[in-house]
Amino acid sequence: MEFSANDFGYALVILSLVFAVASLIRRKVNFLRSLFIPTAVIGGFVALALGPEGIGHINGSNGVFADKTFGVWITLPGLLINVMCASLLLGEKLPPLPQIWKISGSHVITAGIMSFGQYAVGAILVLLIINPVFGLTDKAAVLIEMSFAGGHGTLAGLTPVLHQYNVEELLEIGLGLATIGMVTGIVFGTLLVNYAVKSPKIDVARDKPTVPEENYDIDYHEPTPDDPPINTNRGMAQVTAAAVFLGVSIALGMVLLGLMRWIFGLFGSDFFDMFPLFPFTIIGGVLVQLAATKFDFEWAVNRQAVEGLGGLAVDGIVICAIGTLSLSALGDQIGPLLVLAVGSVVWSMVVTMIIGPKVFARNWFEHAIAEFGESQGNVATGFVMVDMVDPNKHTDVVRGYGYRQLVTRPILGGGFITALSIPMVAAMGITVFTIVMVTLTVAFTFWGIRHAAAIKAAS
Repeated sequence: MEFSANDFGYALVILSLVFAVASLIRRKVNFLRSLFIPTAVIGGFVALALGPEGIGHINGSNGVFADKTFGVWITLPGLLINVMCASLLLGEKLPPLPQIWKISGSHVITAGIMSFGQYAVGAILVLLIINPVFGLTDKAAVLIEMSFAGGHGTLAGLTPVLHQYNVEELLEIGLGLATIGMVTGIVFGTLLVNYAVKSPKIDVARDKPTVPEENYDIDYHEPTPDDPPINTNRGMAQVTAAAVFLGVSIALGMVLLGLMRWIFGLFGSDFFDMFPLFPFTIIGGVLVQLAATKFDFEWAVNRQAVEGLGGLAVDGIVICAIGTLSLSALGDQIGPLLVLAVGSVVWSMVVTMIIGPKVFARNWFEHAIAEFGESQGNVATGFVMVDMVDPNKHTDVVRGYGYRQLVTRPILGGGFITALSIPMVAAMGITVFTIVMVTLTVAFTFWGIRHAAAIKAAS
């Protein structure tokens, strides 16, 4: 389907109206606010209900949206994921690596335990249940990490890879899992926080059970005197400058990907031909930031403006990904969907409540619950969990969890290993893949325990 500029613009206008309706619904429904459900998720379900899979399914039409409007929405997530990834580290002050490791080493190790464990759990479930009972492809083993830790954007970015390996059915299952994860991250996370606060065996910074605040919003930021100004007299608005530098970051990512394709092509390999662009845009953002530091134009890369555009991309990914779900395809795979969802929640709880006390030397629950939030939802969900359990910032969780993103974001939860996971299953076979992921999970767990012991001994 070909789109004109008018088609694209019209689709964006309709999308903004859907978002406005979702915002109104969230404001009026206390229950949705109490669960911290993002407006974009509500908007996705509004679009789904009004589209061909909702009212359109009843009367045999495309719902209230035009064909080309829906077509634009289907293509948007695969584009916006590049913007989101380019924004992850652009504008961030990059401290020396030893300092990052000192503050966030335990979080980095726990992220490895969580993600490699998600692969291991998914692979075991595929071997024991999903493949023999439901007949689903072995490559479904990667869906827990790809969907829960990666999210809607990662799935959108990996769509070409899914098509290349003829496993398109995994896209709908993955989008369903990513949507479930946003809810389970908040619901089960809140339950765990309340349990920890009430338990005499767990010391937490918060001293009373958590009641979600009605007006709290995941992406709300209270301005402080330390925040850089959005507009400065530098020849362009900071939002414009942020958009320019994001574009440069994406362009560098395209150059890097093209270079990898050329190098591998010299050896007769087409490995990177269908490799997604978005992991390279993370590197592009880092290169731009390093150049800004070296050549003294950090003032031009305003982190607030970059985060604003990155947040816009995330919202666009979520609302379009959910709104264009194929419920019929999802219904056909409800068995594997439920099995993988339960496996993911159970594993995240095991890491949080059993492994967490052993790998975090101090304030273990505050640190572990942040990783639980991200393993089920996204980075923002992790920060919501931190705010629930340590609202007055008595611990150093925010810095540890935040710095951890600098290390793990380009690698896991939507980074290079996530992008390579399906090719790895295809190359290794499901049995070898399972053994490798179980081994990595165990190795990272022992590493985390030893690292925590060293911290305790040093202090």
